[in-house]
Amino acid sequence: MPSLIRPKLPPGVEVAIGLMGNRARVDILRRLSMLGPSTIGRLQAAVDISRPSLNRHLDFLAEAGLVQTDPPAGMRHGKDVVYMVQSSRVRELTQEYISYVEGL
Repeated sequence: MPSLIRPKLPPGVEVAIGLMGNRARVDILRRLSMLGPSTIGRLQAAVDISRPSLNRHLDFLAEAGLVQTDPPAGMRHGKDVVYMVQSSRVRELTQEYISYVEGL
């Protein structure tokens, strides 16, 4: 039986697939865009997802540069974290994905 071959994709395309292929992440970005800068509590009230899952998805989005946090990771020390969508990064990854699919 043939095994699944996983092609090596450009890093931006991998991130785009990780985003677009995950309904929860897309919903989180959409809700965060609609709400504006939000704490995790405010965001959790808008999405139907557990707090631990929301934290994992936000970590992915932050590492990919799709979400910015204030204060940044490593400087929080008990402070409320505010999450903000980085729309320019979302557009950049979307364009990179489209270019890859179109063979450009």
